[in-house]
Amino acid sequence: MPAKYKVIPKVNPRNPEGPRKYYPSLQASGRTRQRQLALEAADRSTLSDADMDAAMTNLLALIPKHLAEGRIVDLGEFGVFRLAISTEGLDAAEDVTVRNIKKVGVRFTPGPAFKKALAETTFEKTQ
Repeated sequence: MPAKYKVIPKVNPRNPEGPRKYYPSLQASGRTRQRQLALEAADRSTLSDADMDAAMTNLLALIPKHLAEGRIVDLGEFGVFRLAISTEGLDAAEDVTVRNIKKVGVRFTPGPAFKKALAETTFEKTQ
């Protein structure tokens, strides 16, 4: 099933009075929850859906734990998770403290198998 997109106009922030340009914008077609993934994954393995759900729950608990310890979590063909921070800069190095960290996030870099699957995505224009 192709991913859907619609066309939207956008203003150039450097020239708000200038002409608008049109861009494709992805449109979500729903949400897949962990339980649905567990059911589908169980059909592809020897694990039951409850076992798969439990395995996913454990993985979801372990990834943030290791990230919080400053580690990079490498899931091979799936991809790599790492912490990212938004910060405020100061003029003197000795003035920098943990308070200069404004936001903590996670970066995900897809692995080779994930990238290959994404490269095979097809798209369909919606109205």
